[in-house]
Amino acid sequence: MNQPTLTSDAPQPSGPPGQLDMSALMSFMQRFVADVSAAGTVVMCAIGSRLGLFAELVRSGPATAAELADRTGTRERYVREWALALATAGYLTRDGDGRYALPPGPAAALGDADGPFYMGDMARLMPALSAVSDRVIDGFRTGAGLHPEEYPAELFETVWHKDANRLGKVLVRQWVMAVDGLTEQLRVGGRVAQVHCGDGRALILLAQAFPRLELVGYDPVEINIRRARAEAAAAGVADRIRFSTADPAEDLGDGFALVLAIDVLHEAPDPAALLRRIHDALQSHGVFLLLATNGEDVPPAGPNPVSSMLYAISTLQHVPQGLAAGVADPAGLMGLPPALLDRLCTEAGFTTVERLMEPSPFNTLYELRA
Repeated sequence: MNQPTLTSDAPQPSGPPGQLDMSALMSFMQRFVADVSAAGTVVMCAIGSRLGLFAELVRSGPATAAELADRTGTRERYVREWALALATAGYLTRDGDGRYALPPGPAAALGDADGPFYMGDMARLMPALSAVSDRVIDGFRTGAGLHPEEYPAELFETVWHKDANRLGKVLVRQWVMAVDGLTEQLRVGGRVAQVHCGDGRALILLAQAFPRLELVGYDPVEINIRRARAEAAAAGVADRIRFSTADPAEDLGDGFALVLAIDVLHEAPDPAALLRRIHDALQSHGVFLLLATNGEDVPPAGPNPVSSMLYAISTLQHVPQGLAAGVADPAGLMGLPPALLDRLCTEAGFTTVERLMEPSPFNTLYELRA
């Protein structure tokens, strides 16, 4: 069946002749329908990720809706509609016997939660953020923000899984090794700190890889700190990692061989002040590893899907949380573009600001030295 198409045969809007370009209107309406469809597809992917539907198709192969429901302990009527939504979106295939399958690309991106190309967490992020949209709308009217604890548990769980999946593959084997001499320095021992450490995954991985390190992680969110302490205990490294909700700008101390800030500098109430404090906390040959969001010195004039997604996330999460923390004009997720970041790092006293790599389309990894 052909897809329904909007045409200029649609009712003409009232108003002075020539005021509206009907061709441009039809084009936009087609685009808007496609965007609404994509939004629905993302929600379907979040459902498939949470219920293990994608993982089961990868694990056991093609299935009818009834077979997939039986394998996953779900109800066939829901699974049937879900599968049709994703088949018509091109994410699933459907054969003549009504069996659904994940092609290789979607299988790697959605069906293997521990694989290097997994993107299911990204799908789960948007519904979790959308759950607070009513409060964000209130914020538009009042200027009020949202504290992290006001967001659903699903948001934290999604971020924890994303960090575990990503950092377990790249932190020690790629990022640390990309810095000249850092692996050898950490083997000798020393002090390591992380600001806004989340569930502590990065520090736990470093503690496991380098047994002589002493580590400290800071995060203002109590649920993250509780999770970090539990994960460190489960990994057998709790005796070497201290987790705290204290402000690192006040509690950090000095003499650190390595300081980490992984995609969080924009969340600091005063990024410039935090950069100065990190600079002063490093020992003479210390390293600051900074993963920063790829903001833009000049926002793109035309459509840009990556930027659009990041600005939307910032609207729902980073700006409200910054306002709740008492920041009059929060940076937001995109608020530290390269030129500004370079200037702030230089003003903080860093003499080396080197771009090591771009681990994803969303981030750049920097090595900074005092």
